[in-house]
Amino acid sequence: MSDTSPRLSLPLIAPAQAQKHVTHNEALTRLDVLAQLTLEGVEAETPPVTPQEGDVWALGASPSGDWTGQAGTLAAYVNGAWLFITPAVGWQAVNISDGSQRVWSGGAWDIPGTVTLDNVEGIGINASFDAFNRLVVASEASLFNHAGAGHQIKVNKAAATDTASLLFQTGFSGRAEMGTAGSDAFAIKVSADSVTWNTGLLFDPANGRAQAPSGLTVTGTLTGSAVTQTQMDTTPGRLMKVGDFGLGAVIAPLIVNIDDNTLPFGQYRTTAPSTTGTFPTSMAWGHVRIFGSNLGDFVQLFANVVDDKLFMRRYRTSAGGWQPWRTFWNTANTTVDANGFLREASPIVRLFNDQHVEPVETVGARFTRVGTGHYTLDDVAPLASEGWSVEIPRDFNGNREVFAEIAYDADTRCLNVRTSAPVWDGAWRAGDACDIPEGRWIDLRFVPNAPEEVPEDAEAL
Repeated sequence: MSDTSPRLSLPLIAPAQAQKHVTHNEALTRLDVLAQLTLEGVEAETPPVTPQEGDVWALGASPSGDWTGQAGTLAAYVNGAWLFITPAVGWQAVNISDGSQRVWSGGAWDIPGTVTLDNVEGIGINASFDAFNRLVVASEASLFNHAGAGHQIKVNKAAATDTASLLFQTGFSGRAEMGTAGSDAFAIKVSADSVTWNTGLLFDPANGRAQAPSGLTVTGTLTGSAVTQTQMDTTPGRLMKVGDFGLGAVIAPLIVNIDDNTLPFGQYRTTAPSTTGTFPTSMAWGHVRIFGSNLGDFVQLFANVVDDKLFMRRYRTSAGGWQPWRTFWNTANTTVDANGFLREASPIVRLFNDQHVEPVETVGARFTRVGTGHYTLDDVAPLASEGWSVEIPRDFNGNREVFAEIAYDADTRCLNVRTSAPVWDGAWRAGDACDIPEGRWIDLRFVPNAPEEVPEDAEAL
């Protein structure tokens, strides 16, 4: 027979026992503690300084002081000393500190109706979990709220080659995934069928740089310090905009000084009132193209917008800086004369027997064949006084095919040309009148036209 009762471990009085009142009092003391059990605190670790007679505490895992070594027991202060009682599963008590009902589960004083979720196999909320999806929630929304400050959702993986991600599905078929899948690089990828995946963004964990392996379409305007701030911004690594350095611009950047040897390579414009420096002509309205290998050796091209002339010069540090302007000879400032030679051209007229041609720039002459070997050109300027002015067609021996006599009337702005067979008697002189031979012509070079007026919108040139 046991010396204590099976439920509350109350001491029993043995037959013929002396001092029966002692055993009886011990039993009443325990019964007084456990009947209608109330607790001053749960998971208590430190004994109170002045405990009251009859107070009971449910001890925690590491009690100290007078409670040392009594983890998980009930500590009752009776008769001026501590009485330690080991609870049995199912015992109930009221925690006075918060008014909660408590039940001893064998390891903790739990609140009835609550479930301990430590080390459970899985949780299904409005659904059933399985061996792969240990937590399943069927709900229109899930809220992860803060506890007074911030909040983090942590997705941890064992190794870099594993996957830690959020997968978005349609009908349980993957459509988008974001996270670290197969590496430690954060990526966002999408799929139309859960089979073929395309990575939209990939972030290198070593330097934080973003990549767009599938391409990138931007419908807005890029701004910020990663984009050039002006049309002539040369900051390395910045993204160029349309119009920077004149590329693709409707109006090219304006050069303040054409002699500035620090200008970045590109396409620019110059204007008479705004641009200073050394120009190849008296007209400063034009377009400038700068290119080369470095700022110590580069080339400037200058196209005059008024007379269509083109010039080039080179900057060479080793040669002392800017070299002289050079002129490009082309169909706008040269002509091939009647004898096949290339000549400088200003306003040129080719005079044939039955017509005239203005091959370089418009002269506006009115041609008349008066008679055999007699031609007039009305509304023309005088012949050029500098350089060449007239070229007569010659045969393959260099002999003149015609002899020309030319007179200009400044009042009527008319040029008279008479041709005749050439006669040599120690010098060339006029013979009988004759026409200019078929297929041949006389080249006539006039005084250059006055420069065109600069258009009102020249600032935009």
